[in-house]
Formats: sequence, C-alpha cells, structure tokens
Amino acid sequence: MKKYKKWWITLGVLLVLCLIGYIYWFTFPKYTANKAVDNYLAEQQIKSNQIETREIQKDWKKGGYLTKIVFKDDPKLKYEYSYDERYEYPYHIYVVAFKNGSSQENNQMKYLPLPEQEEE
Repeated sequence: MKKYKKWWITLGVLLVLCLIGYIYWFTFPKYTANKAVDNYLAEQQIKSNQIETREIQKDWKKGGYLTKIVFKDDPKLKYEYSYDERYEYPYHIYVVAFKNGSSQENNQMKYLPLPEQEEE
C-alpha cells in the first residue's frame, strides 16, 4: 500500500483539479447565464408560467450560452436569448426570434427585446 501512496495522492489531486475546472468553466457560467435570462425575462415582465419550453445549452460556435424559449401564448416563435459576457446589451443578452428557421423582425415578435438592444 505504501508503494502506491504517491500515485493515489497524485490521482486524487488530479481528480480534484478536474472537478474544480469543470465547475469554473461550465457549471458557474451556466448558472450565471440562467440567472441573467431570468433577470431579462423579469425586466420584460414575463412570468415563468407563460413559458411552455425552456432549454439552455453551451454555444460552442459563438461562446456563451443560448437559451431557447417557447411561450404558451406565442407558440409559433422560438425566442433565443444569447448570453455572452462580451455583449454590452442589458444583462449581456441578445434576443432574436425564429419562425420556421428564419429570424423575425421586432414588429413580428410579441415579446420585444429591451429598448437598449433596439437602439443598437
């Protein structure tokens, strides 16, 4: 047992570092993105009972996180809340809506982006 003590310690330290890395690069940013979307929805005066489906995933192409939401009273549109800390929009979120794969103009959306995004 003493023969492999250094090996087990090294393996344990490596596993702890992997766990810390996973939390730092994936879990905490996902939580932050989810919280930012919640705050953005609150700013839009949207309640959670208005949401039919909601899924969040890592956006590997652009960076950040992408939250796709379909609302009960607007089921034809899929709203995408793109969170990236590099955005200077409110809550670091950019909103776009899609219908049948094509993006919609703001006048075609029921839940408009915040005015600060529309100014850009």
